Amino acid sequence: MKYRLVIFDMDGTLTEELIDFAAIRAEMGLPVDGGILEHMKRMTGEERARAAAILDRHEAEAAERCGIHEGAAEVLERLREMGVRTALLTRNSRGCAERILARHGLTLEHVATREDLPHKPHPDSILNILRRMRVEPTETLMVGDYVYDLQAARAAGVDSALVLSRDGGRLPDYANMATRCVRNLRELLDLLHRGGAPLNGEKS
Repeated sequence: MKYRLVIFDMDGTLTEELIDFAAIRAEMGLPVDGGILEHMKRMTGEERARAAAILDRHEAEAAERCGIHEGAAEVLERLREMGVRTALLTRNSRGCAERILARHGLTLEHVATREDLPHKPHPDSILNILRRMRVEPTETLMVGDYVYDLQAARAAGVDSALVLSRDGGRLPDYANMATRCVRNLRELLDLLHRGGAPLNGEKS
């Protein structure tokens, strides 16, 4: 088996992404470009507290409504059976992540959230997990649905699988950053189940 550890993003990868980022930006008074967390880092005092409250409210509402993507529980269980360790890496809050995982009965060995700095796409968002779990980058696969996941994986020197859950499954302009693209989590499981052959960058 090529991988000893698979790190999953949450929204859009294991679970439905129901957070309305455009509405959050509008409520915070942010521009349309740049990450929300990155904008918040530049805020101070009451402004940052207000923005954090807005973000927490939107995340909490989504956490109570979102479903999980087909195959999520099956993939995590199968990885456990194969002896592959699992971790979650999300820019969501710990409270939000724990609520979603509890609602859907999903268990991962390690959970890294917004409270665990630095955030994706910084390479240490992944490398800190590897240090904690004592796994090498060459033994790790990052699975996500957005450019931050791929940027973090590339910077950390780990393979990546892009789940095409956005825009009707069309390839985004950042797809070429992924080691492999898969249409869904079951396709990822099929890939790993075939003996963990190295992902070769071909798009499914």
